[in-house]
Amino acid sequence: MRRPKLKRPSPGTILGLLALIVAVAGNTGAFAGSTHVIVRKGDIAKGAVTAKALAKGAVHAKALAKGAVTLNALRKGAVGANALAADSVGAAALKAGAVGPAVLAPNAVTATALAPGSVYGGALGPVVLHSAPIADLDSVAHNGEWTASNTETALCGTGERLLTGGIVFTNPGTREVAPLELLPFSNNGSTNGTVGRITSDSGGTATAEVQAICLK
Repeated sequence: MRRPKLKRPSPGTILGLLALIVAVAGNTGAFAGSTHVIVRKGDIAKGAVTAKALAKGAVHAKALAKGAVTLNALRKGAVGANALAADSVGAAALKAGAVGPAVLAPNAVTATALAPGSVYGGALGPVVLHSAPIADLDSVAHNGEWTASNTETALCGTGERLLTGGIVFTNPGTREVAPLELLPFSNNGSTNGTVGRITSDSGGTATAEVQAICLK
């Protein structure tokens, strides 16, 4: 039986086989020796990476886009004072009523931290007016002899603190009247108010009162 005569492969066929062998060998080495896998943002589904999958310190400030972390993403108490840089939270970032007395340390707010006119009596609590009458003790009007009244006291109520005080003439009489004395009064902190008296040459026709304006 005659054997079929084999044709010698052409040079082009030999070069093609060599190229195939080199390509397969190269890919085999790459898969066998490589230990790094590159994962890009587009390869990760939304929500696939949760907080439990991240190592401590894996995500730092420079890795976050501006506005990427919102209030709803933070658990209560997650950001403490030690995590905030100096002056990082300004007034514009705080909603009304966000900072109350319960979250302020003693002496945390001093006079230098307050804008002029930002704290006044009405902003601290209800203001109460107390008064006591002052009698005009002058007996003869316009005789050139002025008569001093008794000292009267307007007291603040229990638990109240004196803000200011004054003397008011509810009836000036013949207008020969004037305040003579007005002083704050305190009895070891248990009671406080205002003491006052007037002087008159109105013949007893004037009426006045000493007032204490107190913070409730």
